[in-house]
Amino acid sequence: MKFKIYVKRTFQLLFLCFHFQCSVNNTNLLPEPSMEIINEVKNRSVILHYNISDYAKGTGMLLDEEGHVITSRHVILGWEDRVRISQDSKTFYNAKVIAEEPKLDLVILKTELKNKLKKLTLVDRSELKTNQSIFLYGAPWGIGNSFLKGYISDTNRIGIDSSMPEVPFIQTVGTSYPGCSGAGVFLNDGSFIGINRATIGNEPGNSIGLVIPATFVKVMLKMRKFAL
Repeated sequence: MKFKIYVKRTFQLLFLCFHFQCSVNNTNLLPEPSMEIINEVKNRSVILHYNISDYAKGTGMLLDEEGHVITSRHVILGWEDRVRISQDSKTFYNAKVIAEEPKLDLVILKTELKNKLKKLTLVDRSELKTNQSIFLYGAPWGIGNSFLKGYISDTNRIGIDSSMPEVPFIQTVGTSYPGCSGAGVFLNDGSFIGINRATIGNEPGNSIGLVIPATFVKVMLKMRKFAL
């Protein structure tokens, strides 16, 4: 009798442990991005410079294998004729503005950088969850090729940016610093959720950021006859 009770309780404990593990896994919070995914994102990331300089002014993301780059418009505003991009701050490529969307603070550049890229998977903002893990490659404080991890702190932040009062930003923590504007933001499985716009708050480097959702980026690209 005691043996049957012991067996029953053992199975109950195993069931609870299994159920808890499944619940944790389903949150998509704990798994780390694989090195393959990290390298794919790094391969898409570019550093923006004004002329040839080791100091990065911002970040961008390669859209295709033809050298088109998307980034934040405010990063290059006033410097459109002298922007250069790089992936290692050693080899530089000229960048020409070919399309812009001021209402979303986005711009598309044409460069001569040719990288082989995998197709992007876009995630709609409605599918995201608070506390979901994210990462990006950026240039915090001008330090290019910096891998940064963080999490989503809100999925519908409206009215916090006076220049775009109707855009439902994704609010993040841990991945946004001066120099990270224009970076692509990704989930741990490599899915693209949007473009990092800016750090918010009065204290420099607080890492709280606003991300323009991927669906807004997709609409802008579709209007300019680009496809992800």
